[in-house]
Formats: sequence, C-alpha cells, structure tokens
Amino acid sequence: MKNIIIKLAIAFYLICLSACETQKEEYPDIRIGKEKAIHELSLNKQTEKRILVSGGNGKYIANVENAQIATAAMSLDTLKIKGMLEGETFVTIISHDKRMKLKINVTFPELGISHSTVELRPGFRSKFVSISGGGERSKLEENDPADIIDIKWDGSTGMLEINPKYEGEAEVTAISQDGKEKQVIHIKVRPEGELINYGWYSTSSSSYYMIFNNKMVVKRKGVGTWISNTARPNGEERATYDNSNIKIAPVLSPVQGDSIDLNILHYVSKKPDIKIGTHRLYVEEVRKSEVMLRGRGFKFLLPYEK
Repeated sequence: MKNIIIKLAIAFYLICLSACETQKEEYPDIRIGKEKAIHELSLNKQTEKRILVSGGNGKYIANVENAQIATAAMSLDTLKIKGMLEGETFVTIISHDKRMKLKINVTFPELGISHSTVELRPGFRSKFVSISGGGERSKLEENDPADIIDIKWDGSTGMLEINPKYEGEAEVTAISQDGKEKQVIHIKVRPEGELINYGWYSTSSSSYYMIFNNKMVVKRKGVGTWISNTARPNGEERATYDNSNIKIAPVLSPVQGDSIDLNILHYVSKKPDIKIGTHRLYVEEVRKSEVMLRGRGFKFLLPYEK
C-alpha cells in the first residue's frame, strides 16, 4: 500500500511539472536592426547611431566591453551607441534569457580634400587647400624634387597653404592616421605665355622673361649653341654695354619626359646665374627642331641634333 502511494505521488509531481513546462513562455531571439539583422556597426569618434532592437521580452540591457572605445544605452527598444575612441569593442544586448552580441568599429572620419589639382603662377598669390578627416594625427608627404613650392600645414584648421616659387610640378599626399587612406594633391606651377624663340628664360615670375636678351643666336652642328645679348660679342660694345653670352654643348636626341645632362661650355655675365659645367635638366617638350629643357628656376629653348 505504501509503495502505491509513493508511485501516485511521483506521478502527480510529474504531471504538475509537465503542466508548468507547458505553461512556460518561450521568447523570440533578439534581433538588432529594423530592416535586417546586423552583427557589426561602424561609426566615427564623437558620433552617435541609433538602432531598433526587437525580440526577447521587450525589456533590454546593453553592456559594452570597453567603454573607452564606445558607450551603449537602451531607451525602450532603441539602442544608442556613441563612438569615443578609434578601435573595436562589443556590445551585448540582454533580454530575459536571450543574448545578442554586436561588434562596434570606431573608425577615423573619411579623408577628404577640397582640391585634387592646383595650378599656380610662380611668385604669385598662394593657394589654400582644405584637408578634412583622417584622424587627429593625419600627416602630409611632399614630393617636390625641384623645390618649386613652399607649404604650410595647420593641422588644427585643416588648411594647407601652397606658395609657388617657380615652374614645375609637385605632389602633396595627405595620409590618414591609420595609413589606410590617401589623397593626392597635384600641383602645377607655370608662368603665363608661350616660348617660341631660342633663349634662356627665368621661370620665377608670373610671366616668362629672358635672363638676358638673345640678340644673337649661333648654332653649329657638332659644336653647340651660342646665345649673346649683343650682336657684336667680341667688338666695341663690350666696353660700353653689359656683354652676356653663354655657349652650350650640342643637345643630342632628347626624349620628352626624360632628364638629360646639359653642358655649359662658356658663360660670361655680371650676374652669375649659372655655373660652367654639367646640369641635369628635365626634357619638358620636344618639337620638330627645338627642345624645351627645365631646371630649377630657369628654362632653355634650344636647337637639338638627332
């Protein structure tokens, strides 16, 4: 009889337990995102994003692993996340017995520039280019082999000042703090006007001008080119006038875009603007019978030999 009572008690307990399990409510899984579920979120420092949360029992708690990188808080069914410092962390949403984890990436603002191409006149007014984003410790790299510009960078305002000195081309590259983004500013400095006469020209002002007048230009194959500011370089004018002349070795088969060695054989002038010897110059343009050679602050238009 005693065994029967025990068995009935156990059966009754099991029936009650089964009924309780049947009555226990099952909550849906948590979903982060309104249109579709998201598992990763990116935002910039000091910006905030809000995301709708559903599932669970409708009551939520948000826990962030690293509050130095981001903060998280729930307002009813809305998750508020604010970026604090560049890096990554995780936010865990809890509702009853349900959990969902969201990865947070706090990234640098996108790097941007106001001008990708800048054209300037030598010795003329400077140009300002605005650089934004990229992080507080973004940096600049200057590629200016001919030293045609001076630049001033104010990181607090994001303003880059470009001051042109003489003709040529240069680049300034803005690089984000994490090194993942780059923006290149192409800079071209060129005086106004076109060169059609043989001569030696300055490129340090807003317009081309001759370093000395080319009243006489003599070219001889295999010997070179002689440019003088007087038609009588060895005559009576020497005693009265400034006699400036320069003799240049032949230029042979130049190729546009290359650099060549130009040999100054002889040079006489009151102003020592160039030294006798070899100078490495850039071949800017090759025409039918003449070549444009550019140096630092000057340019030659000369005949060449094939």
